[in-house]
Amino acid sequence: MYLGIDGGGTKTKTMLVDNDLNILHIVETGPSSIRTVPIEESLTNIFKGIDDCINQTRERITSVFAGLGDIAGEEDSHHMVEQLKKHPKLNDAIVNVKNDVYNAHTGALDGRHGIAVILGTGSVAFGKDEDGNTHRAGGYSFKEGDFGSAYGLGSLALQTLGKAYDNRIDSSPFTNNLLKHFNIDSFLDMVKMYDEYYTRRTDVAKLAPIVTEFAAQGDINALSIIDKATDEVLLMIKAIDRSLSITNKEIAIIGSLGQSKTIYTKRLYEKIHDYDSRYIIFNAIKDPAYGSALLAKQYAEPMKEAE
Repeated sequence: MYLGIDGGGTKTKTMLVDNDLNILHIVETGPSSIRTVPIEESLTNIFKGIDDCINQTRERITSVFAGLGDIAGEEDSHHMVEQLKKHPKLNDAIVNVKNDVYNAHTGALDGRHGIAVILGTGSVAFGKDEDGNTHRAGGYSFKEGDFGSAYGLGSLALQTLGKAYDNRIDSSPFTNNLLKHFNIDSFLDMVKMYDEYYTRRTDVAKLAPIVTEFAAQGDINALSIIDKATDEVLLMIKAIDRSLSITNKEIAIIGSLGQSKTIYTKRLYEKIHDYDSRYIIFNAIKDPAYGSALLAKQYAEPMKEAE
């Protein structure tokens, strides 16, 4: 039996699978992104999911893989492995913990090599080639930009609004709509709005649908934002493509923005194919929790061969 764990800032999803990767049980608990919530809370939510899954079987858990948000390196991974091994039913199991881009990639590509791009509230791209080399681009923090994400679109919308308000660029129906959206009537209103929204990542990301709606209508300012955002995603893909030797030219897209059927995805697909027409682009095949379960099995296979 294998356990796959996908932990983020909103929830933790734990999946129990058998030796053939048939899904036997799935449970969702609270967040477990180690820097978003206290470590004690993360472990409580992870153990709740583990206990619920273990209660569904009498067989031993052979291997566990946990993909957790905010895992920044080997020190974080090692610490979390030690914590998970304290569970009485896991002390003789194989336990691995890595950043959640690993299991997201594995699930999205169903275990194949290639590139996975997460385009939701935030953005990050991650690739793995046939030699086992990996490379990550982006995904540091929304403070760095989360370029190409829903937050990235929203952030560009706020920048565009300021430029249109003081005539640095021409206004348009899109920027006029934003003025009404924020009830902007004066310079002071604009300053207060920026101060209020500066750290509200989720609220800024909620502006993305307004961008795509007006871009679909041909609004020049909204289209400019789409163009800048998709250029940024292409930069991440190029970074991975240049850093690895990927034979399997596949790109799996994860996240609500990336999977939306909008002018954003249309332009993104066009730019990727202009860069390299060999790439096949598709929405994620499996979810990150399944990716964790698949990795749990993969980590156990060398041990079985050794036996």
